[in-house]
Amino acid sequence: MPVSVEPIAPAAPRSRAVAWWLARFPRDRPPPRGLALAVVAGAVAGIGWADYLTGPQISFAPFYLAPIALSLVWLGWPAAVGTAAGSVVVQILGNLATGGSTAGGLTASWNRLVELSFYLIVIRILHALVQLHRRLEQRVRERTAALEHAIAARDELQTKLFEVSRRERGAIGHELHDGLGQHLTALSFAANHLAGKLSATAHPAAADALHLVSMTQAGIAQTRQIARGLLLAAVEPAELLPKLEELAGALQAEHGPACRFEHSGDPARCLDGARSAHLFYIAQEAALNALRHGRPTAVTIRLQATAAGLELIVTDNGRGLPPAPAPGSGMGLRIMAHRAELLGGTFRVEPAPGAGVQIRCRLPLRHPAETTHPSP
Repeated sequence: MPVSVEPIAPAAPRSRAVAWWLARFPRDRPPPRGLALAVVAGAVAGIGWADYLTGPQISFAPFYLAPIALSLVWLGWPAAVGTAAGSVVVQILGNLATGGSTAGGLTASWNRLVELSFYLIVIRILHALVQLHRRLEQRVRERTAALEHAIAARDELQTKLFEVSRRERGAIGHELHDGLGQHLTALSFAANHLAGKLSATAHPAAADALHLVSMTQAGIAQTRQIARGLLLAAVEPAELLPKLEELAGALQAEHGPACRFEHSGDPARCLDGARSAHLFYIAQEAALNALRHGRPTAVTIRLQATAAGLELIVTDNGRGLPPAPAPGSGMGLRIMAHRAELLGGTFRVEPAPGAGVQIRCRLPLRHPAETTHPSP
């Protein structure tokens, strides 16, 4: 059932009108003082001339509020009071010129006093509104500056965390590959040698020794796989194209559908360590998403360098985008978009020409946060 907004509907147009009016005359961009004085004086004179032409039967008192408001916003409340007094004087002179009541008449004096009081009350109200509006604008500017500072601090902290994570993962990867991997390799050779000696003597433990050899070799393979995944946290620019080529071949061998990698231009001129790693992970996640959810027969990973920067395009010919994604789905897309944002680029998911899905990640030539590092 829709929520009724009737109780607050009348106030909304007034608030929008006040905001519009205040926005037309901002305090920080007023016209030059001479021009402002000329505009206000011209407006008072124009209204007074129209008042004179229509005669004393028609009152133009409300129209003088326009130059009074302008003088308040542009020149301050003392100028607005002066404009109000000048407007009353213009009305008195107009009445005299048209043969109306003299200024010394009690009724005319009372009417002018009422008009002046009305102008002063309006000036007081408008002055309070304008001051409130300016305080709110100042507070918004301060909050915006504080938010920008907090975002910059968060980005800096995130960059440092990425760098620490990259170094730690690289160190662990090298330790696994060069330390534990070499140790397991030596253990495998020793176990294989022992199994050979036991088999030669037909010892009953020969089968157990061979089983130990196979387990050691499986441990070596797992260690290398883990080390490779950790070392991919830092993909150097020169390694990106070969690793994307290797990724396409590995995905095709593992999942079946044809998967190929293409590139054009000179991507290396747009790359650094952070961009290389982030682009690799985006390509990997996009291709895996296509193979898992789209059921395509072909996936293409394309990296092209243009005059504007670098563009990564992952296209598949699968089932296309779902009409209504399930709640909680799309985490991979959000991670890819976040990676593109960290690099100052754009990320789009759109239908591919013909059928399937196309993912585009565009990066400019350079990004201010050149020290941004990837996190897998």
